[in-house]
Amino acid sequence: MVRALGRTGIPVAIATTDRSDKCTRSRFCNDVIPIPGWQHDPQETLSALTRWAATRDTKPVLFYQTDLDVVWLSRFRDRLSKSFRFVLPDGQLVEDLVDKARFYEQSANWGIPIPETRILDNTHSIEAQCADWNSFPSILKPISRTAAWHHAVGKGNKALHIRDAVELQSVLRKLNRDSGFLILQAAVSGGEENVVSYHAYVRKDHETVLQFTGCKIRTSPRQYGLSTYLEITDDEEVLELGRSIVEKTDFHGVLKIDFKRDDHSGKLFVLEINPRFNLWHHPGTVAGVPIPEAVYWDCVDPSKAIATSKARPGVRWMVPMSDISAFGEYRDAGEISAIRWLYQLLTVDVDEGFLLSDLSPAIHDIMDMIHRRHDSDHTALHKS
Repeated sequence: MVRALGRTGIPVAIATTDRSDKCTRSRFCNDVIPIPGWQHDPQETLSALTRWAATRDTKPVLFYQTDLDVVWLSRFRDRLSKSFRFVLPDGQLVEDLVDKARFYEQSANWGIPIPETRILDNTHSIEAQCADWNSFPSILKPISRTAAWHHAVGKGNKALHIRDAVELQSVLRKLNRDSGFLILQAAVSGGEENVVSYHAYVRKDHETVLQFTGCKIRTSPRQYGLSTYLEITDDEEVLELGRSIVEKTDFHGVLKIDFKRDDHSGKLFVLEINPRFNLWHHPGTVAGVPIPEAVYWDCVDPSKAIATSKARPGVRWMVPMSDISAFGEYRDAGEISAIRWLYQLLTVDVDEGFLLSDLSPAIHDIMDMIHRRHDSDHTALHKS
């Protein structure tokens, strides 16, 4: 997001709990606003934001990147509107989309195609709640990824693949109540390359200003992992279904809809709808669909509104330091060679890890890696 805005000449300030975060090293970052974070102290986080805004000549435009951000900003929207300009969906819709349990309940009302889903209440015996579940293979994932979830299943895993009832019961016994509410869902056949997405900015008058589609190419881990390599596409089926969901939900604002195309039927199932800005907006900007910039000018000076444009398909985005980890799994599966991976690295349109026009974050990453290795070596030597 910092680069998506900075590359278009828009000055950026970052509100963060970690002043050493590599994003703050970006040449596009003009200021850093220390905050305690919404989880620790929402009131002081709000105060820190409004105090900083009071030092500006005009109201800044507020962007948000996580579920927690959009929820709290939505709940404080009346107070924030005195200090900031922003684009947000209706408050009730924010809650319905971000709370995954409510989202799956509402999907039936909206007529949105989702896989068979069951919400597990982790304050009761979750083994009993899914004793009659027989939609295997399945996916088990948390409503929100907590430290307890990461501790139990591994930090990089957004979800677990469950082959049968025996494995499901085994996994559930490992998860304590601190893991939070869980989502049990019938798996849509196919790999992560079947995950496609619709992105849009919709004004309050329901005009879709900008939109584009994309697909994942690699994730780390290979199954249900975080995106490491992806591509802007021109998928008319995804565009059409995305637009229909915007209409059904009466949505306005910025959103990303994740779909997965079933290998057997070819049907698209909705996995989630995120009403916020995200990593896709950098490659989207490079592809000619600058959603953050469009929001900025709509808030600051509508006379400079961004004209509707079509994304240039084929633009690819990569985080090399993460994708090299993914490469090992994909190579072992016979899906890519070292030469092919190197070619993709050298020809990628957006290298998020090593951008020549913004090198400081990469240098920070390298120095951090050296320090961690040095600390590890020092510890090993001390133990020996």
